[in-house]
Amino acid sequence: DALTLLPNRRWLQGFLPAAIRRAARGHGRLALLFIDLDNFKTVNDTLGHEAGDELLQQASQRIRQAVRASDHVARLGGDEFTVVLEHADSDESIAHVAQSIVDALATPFTLTAGSGNLISASIGISVYPRDGDAAELLLKHADVAMYAAKAAGKGCHHFYQPEMSEALLLRLSRERALRQAVERAEFVVHYQPR
Repeated sequence: DALTLLPNRRWLQGFLPAAIRRAARGHGRLALLFIDLDNFKTVNDTLGHEAGDELLQQASQRIRQAVRASDHVARLGGDEFTVVLEHADSDESIAHVAQSIVDALATPFTLTAGSGNLISASIGISVYPRDGDAAELLLKHADVAMYAAKAAGKGCHHFYQPEMSEALLLRLSRERALRQAVERAEFVVHYQPR
């Protein structure tokens, strides 16, 4: 990635399947953390894209410092990052790394355009082999878990659970139905006197 000097999405697409094969051969576990910076758009909109770029550079450094030396950090694009934990011994050790990232990003950022910029991180976690055995599936499940973290109030991490996918699909279905109802003028307004 030209901005953060981290590996990018293309690198991840090549690395993750190989990491899964290594975990399968060793009968080990692998965790994928999907990180989204909360309120990043506000910095871009109020301070400008240069400030946003500066914040992304600082955030990438903080993420790298918060993880273990054996972990792999990549920037997917925008304000989204991933961390691959190849030696994920337990959910507790994975949660410890995720919480370290949340804590590192919770400290206010000092940018050229101003100081005290508060950004938090919502992190979704999927674990091989429990949550999937393919790179795309692990990424999708980590993304779903990240939305659950955002829904829980942001600035936290969540492990993927199958019911999260069902709840997200239900929500998306309801949103689509509401949009279609508005387009088709299917709403009827009723007034009740007070």
